[in-house]
Amino acid sequence: MTAQMISFDATRFQPTPDELNEEADDFINPDVFGKELSIFLSEELAASGFEVSFACAEDWGWYHEIDHDEPFALVFGCSNYGDGHLVQFSPKTEHVRKMFKKYHAAPKVDALRGAIWKILENAEGVSNLRYEED
Repeated sequence: MTAQMISFDATRFQPTPDELNEEADDFINPDVFGKELSIFLSEELAASGFEVSFACAEDWGWYHEIDHDEPFALVFGCSNYGDGHLVQFSPKTEHVRKMFKKYHAAPKVDALRGAIWKILENAEGVSNLRYEED
C-alpha cells in the first residue's frame, strides 16, 4: 500500500459564507475551505456503506473518522489547495500496532479510497481526478 491522496479540480465545491468570515465557527484559515466537499463526501459515503462517525474543521481543512470494526482510526481529510481539491487518508501504513497487536490497515484504507474515487469519478463538476503520492 502506498500512501496515495486523491486530487482533483472541481467547479462545484466553493467556500461557504462561514468559511470566508473570520468570526464564524466554520472559519478555518484564510483561503482554506472544504465544507461543501466534506458534506458531499459524508452523504455519498453513507450511501456506499461507510458511516462518518465524527467530522470537524481543522486548520488545514475537514477531518472525518469512519466507523469500522477495527481498533484503529480510519480517517480521511479534505480541503482545497490552490485551484484544486485534495483528499488524504490515514493510516498511511500497511499495518497499525495497538496494545501489542498488529492490525492490517491497508484493506480498510484501500476500500475507503476506492469508494471516494468512485464517488468523485461520477460527480458532476469534478475533473482531472488523479492519485498523488503523499
